[in-house]
Amino acid sequence: MPEGIAEVNNINIWWEDFGNPSNPSVLLIMGANANCMQWPPEFIDPLVHAGFHVVRFDNRDVGKSTWFGKESFSAKLVRLFLPKFLLRFFLKKAFDSVIDENGYMQEFDIKDPDYTLDDMAKDAVCLMDHLNIDKAHIIGASMGGMITQLLALDYPDRTLTITPIMSSPGIGDPDLSNMTPALINGLQESAFMDAKGNHADSVTRIYRELTGSRFPFNEEKFRQKLKPIMAHGHNPNCKHGDAAGASPSRKHRLNQISKPTLVIHGTEDAILGLDHGMALYENIPNAKKLIMEGVGHEIPEELADEITSTILDHLNDSRSIA
Repeated sequence: MPEGIAEVNNINIWWEDFGNPSNPSVLLIMGANANCMQWPPEFIDPLVHAGFHVVRFDNRDVGKSTWFGKESFSAKLVRLFLPKFLLRFFLKKAFDSVIDENGYMQEFDIKDPDYTLDDMAKDAVCLMDHLNIDKAHIIGASMGGMITQLLALDYPDRTLTITPIMSSPGIGDPDLSNMTPALINGLQESAFMDAKGNHADSVTRIYRELTGSRFPFNEEKFRQKLKPIMAHGHNPNCKHGDAAGASPSRKHRLNQISKPTLVIHGTEDAILGLDHGMALYENIPNAKKLIMEGVGHEIPEELADEITSTILDHLNDSRSIA
């Protein structure tokens, strides 16, 4: 497939496209700490076969795009020399300092992030300029769904429709659910694995916790699929979390979104509970929804046909806008 590096917005963005560029374009934006290889063929192919031009790209700080987060000298010393029992002790102390008595992550301010979601939304628009795409249907997963909202709000002339999947109007909203205690425990274990350089184990541990009960986690299958994703470029020091955490909630602006919107969310999402998706659905005018029972923070391949057919109905209903 055609691919390349776009020198845009003062950074490099790696991209790949599928289908005829003269067809209406669909821009896929992946979530935090994940490169674009996590958009699988079973998601992309039906869109291409239906007559759409599909573009996936690595957000800044992951994959083959420009990285900002780097391993610090002190972190390298910890990885190489600190005994495991001391590392576990200090990680537990760090997590305990930001977790309340109910096991939920407390709010904290992120000072001077290297970039925000606004910068990442501009990356997407600049990539569209580079590829001569005037307008696109925007589909985003998790943090990518947050960026879709910004595109609809701040670049409405470049946006045809938006589809936020397992996303939220903002991190840290006290009216919305926090991460589950089980996920926080998984994140702590994952941090230990990352600190020791076991990054594939770290990712696997997190996704085990993010998987809902409907399609139980299959570690062997997951690890096989993870290999090409990790090979494409995994940044364990990615700062996407800071970007999302430092960006203000969009909840009060959602009623300004005029683009056709489809909200997709699972009922067992451990990081962004169903109420996050419902906040989007209830506050974006005329939004539609697809609620997936028993699904976590994931896009299960078992539901690929249902998800893509619903998305295609959404895009085709709006095709006259193109």
